[in-house]
Amino acid sequence: MKTKKRLLFKTMILVLFISAAWFALYQQFAVSGDRRGSAELHQPAPNFTLAEVNGGKIDLKELKGKAVVVNFWGSWCGPCKREMPVIQKAYSRYKGEDLEIVAVNVQESDAVVKRFVDRYGLTFPVALDKRAEVYRSWEIFNLPTTFFIDSEGDIMRAYEGEMSSRKLDQWIDELLKRG
Repeated sequence: MKTKKRLLFKTMILVLFISAAWFALYQQFAVSGDRRGSAELHQPAPNFTLAEVNGGKIDLKELKGKAVVVNFWGSWCGPCKREMPVIQKAYSRYKGEDLEIVAVNVQESDAVVKRFVDRYGLTFPVALDKRAEVYRSWEIFNLPTTFFIDSEGDIMRAYEGEMSSRKLDQWIDELLKRG
């Protein structure tokens, strides 16, 4: 009887070990094997082409040569609502420089986004990520999340959460190499 218990215990340990090894391999190759679309610091920003709320399209690669701030947001998000006037103020301040700001709304209707844009008087481009494809491919987990991309197209900073005016200006100045 004692021998059967030992054999059963050893078999269970072996099964557990093999399962852990299989899971580790699966995580390494299947889940994170293709990271071409993910947004990583000091790497080129993955391109996206999205419809703008006011018509037209935004193609990130066409902005190469300018510093770009890409802000992912939602109209239901409290921190997003509070930081939008800060982003609009920065856009107005830096408008004549080699900087573009693109706000990417995640999974909301045109009508909801249009009302938000009108309510906050946003004049920078607002793109629609209706199926959250860019949001997921860039591996974003929370809103708001903002990326700071240099004129070469590389992501220099990523920030999750509400930005203050001071921080946003500092990071834009760094992008424009004035900091």
